[in-house]
Amino acid sequence: AEAERLLGIAEKLLQNRDLMGSREFAILAQETEPLLEASDQIMAIVDVLLAADKRVNSHPDWYAVLQLDRRSDDLDLIKKQYRRLALLLHPDKSRFHLAGHAFKLVADAWTLLSDPVKKSVYDKDLTFFSRVDLSVPEWVQQQEKLPVRRPGPGPSAGRNSAAAREDILADENSRRRRRRRKRSSTFW
Repeated sequence: AEAERLLGIAEKLLQNRDLMGSREFAILAQETEPLLEASDQIMAIVDVLLAADKRVNSHPDWYAVLQLDRRSDDLDLIKKQYRRLALLLHPDKSRFHLAGHAFKLVADAWTLLSDPVKKSVYDKDLTFFSRVDLSVPEWVQQQEKLPVRRPGPGPSAGRNSAAAREDILADENSRRRRRRRKRSSTFW
């Protein structure tokens, strides 16, 4: 009875298009009664609709709609995921609101990813902008390193340690100011 109550709440939230709330109550219902198929259907609807909202290079993420990894080239795995989701989301089998829309999204993803030519074009479009190297060049990293100071004989060897510490702090503060000026001058 508790699982059915939680499913009722999840269904109402799904009708109001509160996808995350609906998913949370469906998970609670599934934890209460793991054999309920309705909780699987609600979670599948929510996952597909959330994945369809994501965009990659202004394209829908069809891999996410089928709950697959983008590097997946295994047609059998794609087919298996399509069949699993199609059975859960088919409007004749699922009575829930938005199941038809989610089913259409899964069918569109299958249409594209099952055709090798369309899939290769789609994969190229997805990776068109993703190969940018954003690592920091080595010369910039070397500029940020501070020199190591080792105490030894020098101008401050005869003074007390407090005065030497003040000199070191003053040197570090002046270095920081120079680095800030350098960063701010090259920002634009």
